[in-house]
Amino acid sequence: MNKTSPISISLNFDSINESLGFPNNFYDPSYFAGFDRVIKILNKYNIKISIFVIGKDLKNKEVFARVRDWASYGHEIGNHSWSHFHNLGSLKKNDIDNEILRSHEIIEKCTNKEPEGFIAPSWNTSKKVVSKLIELNYSYDHSIFPSFGLPVLYLKDALNHIGSKRFFRIIDRKDWMYHFFSPKKPFFVDSYMKKIEKKEKKKLLIMPLPNNSKFFIPIWYTLGFIFGWKFFYNYLNKFLNNNEYFYLLFHPADFTSNEDIPKKYNNYLQRFNISVEKKISILEKIFLIISKSKRKCVTMKELARQYIKK
Repeated sequence: MNKTSPISISLNFDSINESLGFPNNFYDPSYFAGFDRVIKILNKYNIKISIFVIGKDLKNKEVFARVRDWASYGHEIGNHSWSHFHNLGSLKKNDIDNEILRSHEIIEKCTNKEPEGFIAPSWNTSKKVVSKLIELNYSYDHSIFPSFGLPVLYLKDALNHIGSKRFFRIIDRKDWMYHFFSPKKPFFVDSYMKKIEKKEKKKLLIMPLPNNSKFFIPIWYTLGFIFGWKFFYNYLNKFLNNNEYFYLLFHPADFTSNEDIPKKYNNYLQRFNISVEKKISILEKIFLIISKSKRKCVTMKELARQYIKK
């Protein structure tokens, strides 16, 4: 492996606003005090990341301005759908098109750039999703979870949302086999989700979560909360030292907590009982490990372009 190969950091911006059902006049701390905690660490290591936002969040003028600032700092702003329906890939075609297009348009308005990257909520994808992304000239999509462990994680997530309307959306998916049998490395597909050669004109680069075995779980930040941080730090070092293809995905829940939310809200978010202090300590340790690897961090867009040019 070439240890100088670049890597990326992907922030899948599942906002507190969305998790609470987009309440009226809610000031979402994940976009402000929450992300300020992350910016300090990113600036320390001069790292630019890719931030995949929910389009509906940008209806708030303050959030809109905040995301515009992130783009001006050099961070990539990607599309995470309009409403963050967990069953996006199972929706009707018109609804899928609307979810992708509305978010696409408001991101372009906010950043003066069309988004090039997409990730579906809960990695819930379909031919209809891919077809719309190709129609809008997206460069890449990273909505693939290449592991037989996906149903186990989904069951855990569904159980955490019993009593919420999200429960039925979470279990409404039809793309299991696609995740199970997709390649573990980046590959190109056409609008029918059929694997093709990169020379094809109408294509989309698929960038799966990094994984070495379909019988284990891909690496992403949440694993530390599931299996413990000693395990995660070792697992992260292993990937950084042995995998040419690598990106690390994390969420706002990794740098915010119940301390940030008024008690009147019914919060279904996981891992929010862990203090902000503890979470930031973990985040700093992870970015220190990444820095020590000496591998350059680029945006997902830049990483995708390298595979497109190969």
